Amino acid sequence: MNKTLLTIAVVALLTLFTSAYYSAPADSRIGYKAPALALGNGNNGLSPLQQRRGENVLLTFWTSADAESRLSNMHYDRLSRGGGKGFVHVSVNLDRSISVFNSIVALDNLDRSSHFNTSIEAQESIIKNWRLNESYHSFLIDGEGKIVAIDPDAQMLARLK
Repeated sequence: MNKTLLTIAVVALLTLFTSAYYSAPADSRIGYKAPALALGNGNNGLSPLQQRRGENVLLTFWTSADAESRLSNMHYDRLSRGGGKGFVHVSVNLDRSISVFNSIVALDNLDRSSHFNTSIEAQESIIKNWRLNESYHSFLIDGEGKIVAIDPDAQMLARLK
């Protein structure tokens, strides 16, 4: 009887620890599962991250009013167009005006297929979930959905296969 209870207790503990390990909380820090990304503007019901599951994704947040984030986005857009790249670039713009977003995409000659604008309603949760209160960032997310770098440089991106 004691052996049976001990076996049940061990199995229960193993199940508890295993399920806790696999359901790690989402957070926008390195080593954590990336938070959900809801753009709030339809997008066929799937976020750009869900569409790219299994791939390395460079997720960039930017706005036209923040010159540094806009320049970073342009830089990452150019890097993603190079041959032999080991990542997909997904760019999320947080401008409140879709017409400003469209103008900047055209002016900066950005790849329209990888750039998205958020709805005003979605912006607050994106800023909170991705910790963008002080500045905008880019997140390198591996194929399993884990953040492996924040604001990676060109050399790091070139090493991806």
